[in-house]
This record gives sequence, structure tokens and C-alpha cells, in this order.
Amino acid sequence: MNFLERVDISETCMRYEKKILPNGLRILLAPMKEAETVTVLIGAATGSRYETRRENGLSHFLEHLFFKGTKKRPTALSISEELDGVGGEYNAFTSKDRTEYYAKVDKKHAALALDVVSDIF
Repeated sequence: MNFLERVDISETCMRYEKKILPNGLRILLAPMKEAETVTVLIGAATGSRYETRRENGLSHFLEHLFFKGTKKRPTALSISEELDGVGGEYNAFTSKDRTEYYAKVDKKHAALALDVVSDIF
């Protein structure tokens, strides 16, 4: 008997909704009515596990480059000013099998967080 068979977690499990867009992008929504903040996280299946010896470190290097600017936000400062301006928290990380970018903001700034994170990604 494994742990999940011994413990009834049905009342404590987070409810979520999964959508797949026509282009194959998977979206997970995990609404929490009582939460005052929203986290937008975008990830890709890239990391050291998928890199050759010659590519070693490329995923992590690209993670940092994405925060340097975009066409819409041409400098690192323009990216940070928008999220800092609303008290947002943002970062990215690269692991063995994924690289993820996120922003956490007050729920009234959810659209801004989605716009910034999707822009840098």
C-alpha cells in the first residue's frame, strides 16, 4: 500500500483545469479564490538533460539572456520597471529537464504579469 492509498487527500487537493490550445501549448489553471496574488509561470522542456556536451550550459545561458530585453521591452531595465512598479516578484530557473520563467503580482495586475512573462519567453 502506498502513501496515497493510506491517506485521503481528496479534500486537500488543489483543483485545476488543463487546456490545450490548437498550437499544442498546454495551460494549467489553478484558481484559489482566497488568494490575493497571481503567479504566471511559463516553462519549456529544456535543461542539461537535453544538452549535448557541446551545448552544455546553453539553457541556463539563454534563461539569463531572456531578461535582457525584447522588442516590446528593449532593455532589462524596462522589463524590471514594469514588474517592480506594481510590487511584483519575478525570476527564472533552469533545472535538468526544464527552464521556467515566472512573475508573481497582486491579482489586479495579472494581465501585466502574463504580458511580461509571455513577452520575455
